[in-house]
Amino acid sequence: PVETLINEVEAITDGRSLHRRLPSDLGNEELSRLGLTLNAMIARLETSFGALRRFTADASHELKTPLTVLRADVERAMHPNAAGSEAMQALEEALHETTRMADLVDSLLTLARADEGRFDLHREPIAMGPLVRDVHETAVILGENSGIDVTLSLLEEGIVDGDVWRLRQLFLNLITNAIKYTPRGGKVELSLSQRIGGEIAFTVRDSGMGIAAVDLPHVFDRFWRADRARSRASERGGFGLGLAISQWIAQAHGGRVSVQSRLGRGSAFTVSLPPSPAIPSSEKPENDRKL
Repeated sequence: PVETLINEVEAITDGRSLHRRLPSDLGNEELSRLGLTLNAMIARLETSFGALRRFTADASHELKTPLTVLRADVERAMHPNAAGSEAMQALEEALHETTRMADLVDSLLTLARADEGRFDLHREPIAMGPLVRDVHETAVILGENSGIDVTLSLLEEGIVDGDVWRLRQLFLNLITNAIKYTPRGGKVELSLSQRIGGEIAFTVRDSGMGIAAVDLPHVFDRFWRADRARSRASERGGFGLGLAISQWIAQAHGGRVSVQSRLGRGSAFTVSLPPSPAIPSSEKPENDRKL
């Protein structure tokens, strides 16, 4: 039985062999349990390799389109018969595509560093009330540009240990996503509350198109967009990385992001963060700050 186990494991040599499994009955209880444990590990590896292949293919696809457009714009601007205004328009379009590629590369770099655990957070006690008020002011401006009414319905003070820049990025990611998929004239509602046990909850609720139940388990997958609601052909469509980055930021703070949604009835994304017993530096007495 041991030699059978060794031979089967040696046959699984690379990512293309991970569909194979070890026999479940190896003659005694201990070896059978070992086989089941190895099978579970191989299944996890198969899932990881599959996700890596999809991630590489999706990233290549997302980069290919702007590169193609960028090349066409530059060639159009360099054409001998191109008038000054036409060349300038082509260069402006090329600059837009370059900016989009830079945003994509920055998002990919963020996720890669997060996967490797190389992204340090500068954590300190943060008063959530001022942060959410600041985010709301920005969200109102973003909503005005899209014809969306953004309101702050509830604001309960709370303190968390976190990186203020990353938390702001997390909140604005969710708000931008809500505005992006809410029709003009719709509403986005923000709230900050304390739950039983002191947990801090920041919620972004919209009146947008919503997400189908079958798609909900995939909303935090990288490059994921539902065919109807997150179309690549949409003028407002992004890269499908914002929610993945948001989930990483929440988890890095010991929290989580959850979603509730019904197709055609809007969505609600909630960030839940553990409380901090510390007093934020902005609220400490003057003498303490001097010390």
